[in-house]
Amino acid sequence: MSLFKSMSLIRRRKTGGGYVRGQWIPGELGDTEFKGTWQPASGKTLELLPEGKRSREVFKCFAPLDLDFTSADAHGETEADSVIWQGKEYEVTTAALWNNGLMTHWELLCTRPKEGAQ
Repeated sequence: MSLFKSMSLIRRRKTGGGYVRGQWIPGELGDTEFKGTWQPASGKTLELLPEGKRSREVFKCFAPLDLDFTSADAHGETEADSVIWQGKEYEVTTAALWNNGLMTHWELLCTRPKEGAQ
């Protein structure tokens, strides 16, 4: 996936809620451990982010295909997955599937939310 050492990370995903006997029951959080690489985002990558997210902690994660990852959509209808690294939770800002014929993988951009946002 990269020249960086692979490490244990956690994908946190909220399962969809549903109605039970007419009452809404919210989804639950589920954690899945995976091996991937974790590195600071480059200056060029940060320039592509909206201005409000550039001042936060931003990392790039390369993950294997045995999991899928979801980022939030522009309309707020899809809740983003999170990646937990060293006890801190980062929202998956973008999730792109890369298939270059050599090593197919997920490339994630993960952003630390503002304090108190979670």
